[in-house]
Amino acid sequence: MKKISSLQIAIDNEAREEKYYLAEAHRSQNPVVRKLLTHLAAEEFAHQKWIIERHDAMVETGKWPEEITLTEADSTLAQTLGQLDYQKDETKQHDDDDIACLKKAAQFEMEAADFYFRLAREATTPKEATFFAYLGKLEQDHMASIRDSLAYLEDPEAYFAARAEH
Repeated sequence: MKKISSLQIAIDNEAREEKYYLAEAHRSQNPVVRKLLTHLAAEEFAHQKWIIERHDAMVETGKWPEEITLTEADSTLAQTLGQLDYQKDETKQHDDDDIACLKKAAQFEMEAADFYFRLAREATTPKEATFFAYLGKLEQDHMASIRDSLAYLEDPEAYFAARAEH
């Protein structure tokens, strides 16, 4: 039952993040923030579906499912953000709520990654460990994209200077 309740916590967390990202994407006037959060919301929804499948199978059988299918999105977050023109003034303009939102989002993602990696360490089957480690890695990737976008919004010139150095 502990595993089932952990899965329920994960489902609830993913749903909370999706709802937050969609609300903030709707609020923001900045194209970077809107695109980032809309994409993150879609990924959090996909995570919910994966976790619900595990949860339902465990409720039905009482054990971790043998088959685990994770379907990747058609585009990565980096590809989605790469479609933006970061040199446009409208892309650089933001408000304090955008910065606060992204800081909160980074915190969400860090907590989610930590939670999933803990579940991976506590797993009793290799498939369970792989599933949660994969989710943890996805959350880390989200956090990196959020921090990258935050760095851009806070100081576009420094952001481009750092990119030119690499």
